[in-house]
Amino acid sequence: MKKRILAMLLCLALLPLSGCAAMLERGHASSTTHVDYAVEEDESILRAETYQGLVNSMLYFVNGRRAAGTIRLYNYAGDVEADLSAARQAVLQDPIGAFAVRSLSYESTRILTYYEVELAVSYSRSAREMEAIPEVTGLAGVRQELSRLVTEQEGSAIFLASYFSGDRELLEELLNLACMSAPELFHHHDINVKTISFYPETGARRIVEVKLGWPEGAAAVAREEQEYAQQLESAAAALLEANPPAGESYTVEELAAIVRGSSAGPDYHGTPLALNVLSGEPAADFGLLMAMEYLCQQCGIEADPVNGSTGLWLIVDTPEGYRHLLPDSMYALEEGAIPFRLYTDEELLELGHQWDAELYPPCVEAGAEALMDEGVGAGAI
Repeated sequence: MKKRILAMLLCLALLPLSGCAAMLERGHASSTTHVDYAVEEDESILRAETYQGLVNSMLYFVNGRRAAGTIRLYNYAGDVEADLSAARQAVLQDPIGAFAVRSLSYESTRILTYYEVELAVSYSRSAREMEAIPEVTGLAGVRQELSRLVTEQEGSAIFLASYFSGDRELLEELLNLACMSAPELFHHHDINVKTISFYPETGARRIVEVKLGWPEGAAAVAREEQEYAQQLESAAAALLEANPPAGESYTVEELAAIVRGSSAGPDYHGTPLALNVLSGEPAADFGLLMAMEYLCQQCGIEADPVNGSTGLWLIVDTPEGYRHLLPDSMYALEEGAIPFRLYTDEELLELGHQWDAELYPPCVEAGAEALMDEGVGAGAI
């Protein structure tokens, strides 16, 4: 029996620190061994014999939002004081520790055959706040959470991101794209204050906190955007009714023609608002793209804004695959616009445009997408 327990301890001690979360959620029975630590008389006293067990014991108390706890170190072969200091730092670099712990102190005492460590923990976040943190995975999960922040018109978002090591610059770019993906939320297109914090600063598993600053107040912004969204929906519905599709559903080219016909033409100083574009005002490129994106959304066509080296454009879904749509494809023909055209990645690169291909779907000819999986995206900056 003893050999079997020792073998189990040796195998599980190799588990990474991040794998402790599920383990710590289990129920605890007194004096039954749990990986590399065990509960003694009650859940306020843990027993450990290794450094990893010491770290996991500290995490147990922090994840349980306990203000105090006792760890008894039996048969401990390491330098207790040095390991306590290192374990404290490890816990403070854990996402929950970095996010929620204000202070973590300890005192150790030698008692016959073991060391007794008394922990004292204070928190900067409430238990409710900590329990409400959702967990997302990878770049897709982060983008989904930022999209939720924008579409639900929240002032802030906090989430735990696993398998994501992006920096503030990438987070800000993703947030901007999320804002551009909601043409009806025009205030979100020009947010003056964006605060992005990571807990800890680096790593592939961190808590991310995003705050949006609204000079007018969040309630006023939400109310004005709601009114604008209703007006935009009515204007788009009227135009679509007046310009039915040739087939069963609209094509991207047909929707671009509606934008062409609605706008009073391109103007560098023109309106950036989709509603004004569809109401006949001269339009800046940004306004044309927001109007086009909104019409695509209303007609069930996927349209993603692209922030490239030469400005903003759209990637739209077509029967032939994803394609790039530049704003000049929506210029009125009498203003000297080029004929309507969509571009593949290769064609757009030849024109000198560049973009971060990892953030967008590939725009390739039929049958070429499988080849893209073997190399780096064509438009990578």
